[in-house]
Amino acid sequence: MLPAELTEPEQLLCKAFPRGAWVDLGGSPDGPPPVVRAEVIAALLLGAVPAEPGRAAGVRLRGAAVAGPLRLMGGAADWPLACEGCHFDDGVDLVDSSVRTVRITASDLPGFDGTRLRLDGILDLAGSRVGGCVRLEHAKVSGQLSLRGTVAGGGAEAVAATGLSVDGQVDCEGLEARGGVLLEGATVTGTVSLRGARIASPGERALVLSDATIGGKLDCRELTVDGETRAIACQIDGELSMTAARLSNPGGMAFFAGGLQVGGGAFFSVGFCAYGAFRLIGARFAANLTIEGAAFDHPGGTAVNLDRAVIGSVYGDDLTCRGEFSMIGARVGGDVNMARAVLDAGTARRALNAERAQVDGILVLKEVKALGEVNLRSVRVGERLLLQRAELRNPSQTACRLSRAQVTSDLFGEGLTVTGQLRLAGAVIGGSLTLQDVALANPGGSAVDAKSLQVQELVLRPAVPVDGEVDLRNTVIGALRDDPAAWPSQLRLDGLTYRTLEPLLPAAQRLQWLAKDPDGYPPQPYEQLAAYYTALGQPARGRAVLHERERVQRRSRGLAPRIWGILQDVTVGYGYRPRRALAWIGILLAAGSVVFSAAPPPALQADAAPHFNGIIYTLDLLLPVVNLGQKYAFNPGGPEQWLSYFFIAAGWTLATTVAAGAARVLQRS
Repeated sequence: MLPAELTEPEQLLCKAFPRGAWVDLGGSPDGPPPVVRAEVIAALLLGAVPAEPGRAAGVRLRGAAVAGPLRLMGGAADWPLACEGCHFDDGVDLVDSSVRTVRITASDLPGFDGTRLRLDGILDLAGSRVGGCVRLEHAKVSGQLSLRGTVAGGGAEAVAATGLSVDGQVDCEGLEARGGVLLEGATVTGTVSLRGARIASPGERALVLSDATIGGKLDCRELTVDGETRAIACQIDGELSMTAARLSNPGGMAFFAGGLQVGGGAFFSVGFCAYGAFRLIGARFAANLTIEGAAFDHPGGTAVNLDRAVIGSVYGDDLTCRGEFSMIGARVGGDVNMARAVLDAGTARRALNAERAQVDGILVLKEVKALGEVNLRSVRVGERLLLQRAELRNPSQTACRLSRAQVTSDLFGEGLTVTGQLRLAGAVIGGSLTLQDVALANPGGSAVDAKSLQVQELVLRPAVPVDGEVDLRNTVIGALRDDPAAWPSQLRLDGLTYRTLEPLLPAAQRLQWLAKDPDGYPPQPYEQLAAYYTALGQPARGRAVLHERERVQRRSRGLAPRIWGILQDVTVGYGYRPRRALAWIGILLAAGSVVFSAAPPPALQADAAPHFNGIIYTLDLLLPVVNLGQKYAFNPGGPEQWLSYFFIAAGWTLATTVAAGAARVLQRS
């Protein structure tokens, strides 16, 4: 580099270089900026001019027009480069080079290529406008990378930094990328900030952080991405913040982060929006996942996917989701709070799908509004499940599925509204299931399916009568508290067992309760109710229930058994009304005594016959086994003969029915 070949601005730069002084070529705002050839800058950085002893040499240039490509490909520069407010007419090429700090700020340049760059210090392009791509594939920066306020791109890629390694911070706050920002496989020991950045690559992968490792936090507050954001298997040791971020890829993936690992809290809240699928399958959050007030929009399928994720706690109050919210098989060590969430399945089948999920704390769905099925089948809740004032609507289908769910403590559903079926079949609830002031409706179908439910206390006191069938077959309940004014029109009770019924009603009212079973004659509910009354010390009510059971059973039999049953009912009440037999005997005895005393029958043997007694004679006719010496000593004729036959038949009938009833009582005891 000969001095005679240097322009005046270049000579100034060469003189300032040995001591690292700034050269300000801002000049007049009306004229073009002074020109400095890029090859002169490269020569200085590569040692063309020695440093002044005791001074820190370097290129520090302001307000210049840099002509030609700045190439250090494969070179080693021991001195820093700083350019402010400069205009480069060609790109900066630092491929395979080893350099110190590079600052090109508030400048214009067609492109920056730092592929496999080794930089000791700071790489700073803050505020610059890069017409092409900033390339940093497999570059290594031992210090800091800054793209704060940088405008880059114009094609498919704006920042290509696959495999980038930064031993420090990455500051991309306010970055405007007109193309993809690719940080796949990057390693950053400090914080990565994309706060307020705007990345646009519609329909393509706009922001890629897959397989990246971030030692600090990832700050994406107020980030705007038009296109897909990917963070598959990304590892973040600190927190992840996407508060007020907007990710838009309608009909596709807005955020795809399967296998994401976050050591701190993850915040997608306070204005966060995702237009497209939000997928976190198998992600691991050591602390909380906060999606309070977030909006997710993917009505054609699964809008939020947390399947098999492992999370400390989930805070999702007031979120809005159009499309399915799925957390199948997720494991949550603390609480899940989705109070006041609005879940609209759209064209998907389910609004919430948490099948086989495990929540060690409280599952809060208070005041949730769900249009579509809420699937909590086989969910395991370590404490309480709260559904107070929730509105679950899936007309003519299953609205809430809790089949085989396990809730260690209580399920509270005061004020719950369910349009569609509420399924509780096989669920196990360690405490109370409270359905107080609820509205349950599935017209023409099953409103509540609670077959084989196990619960310590069931409170079923709806605000209005249940519109649809309630199925409690084979359910085991400690205490059942219901409201006779709100009993459903159909109630299946076969196999239901309980220890307590509240309120304590007369048998006649509880028999109306049993009569709502559409299965006709299920004997077990009558036997259970009778045993309940007997255990309370009210055997008369128990007998009344068993008597009604026999009457109901009679209706399903043939003509002859029905006639025989009517006879048993009228005479001795199937053995549960033994005093009826005594009453009939008394009536027949009185009638026969009067008739036979008025018209005594003639003796068979006048000399051997005992003295006739109308009362004893009638009693002897009525008692089929006992012989009082009157029945065989006299021979009535005419009408009295037929009357005697009637008394004999009546006696046998009364004796048989009494014996049959006594046998049933002894068998039950």
